Amino acid sequence: MLVGDINITDLFDAIGDALALPPAATPDEEAARASLLGRRIAAVCAAVDHVRTTGDPVEAIGILDAAVEEHPADYALRPPRPRSAP
Repeated sequence: MLVGDINITDLFDAIGDALALPPAATPDEEAARASLLGRRIAAVCAAVDHVRTTGDPVEAIGILDAAVEEHPADYALRPPRPRSAP
């Protein structure tokens, strides 16, 4: 389905990308992942609402791209903390 000059599949791909997060390895990372997922879900809802009200999937993809940039999935990329000496 084409809307303007963008394929609606691109919007679905952007939604999938926004919600695809690496798995958490620790309880702390799981808490950070859950918080991040909540922010990303809010962005998906905003993007879908935008398409429903304006019919503009291009701007909706922009909303998702901004959310991914603003809320990167960096919880699993941090180096492990050094262990304290016994």
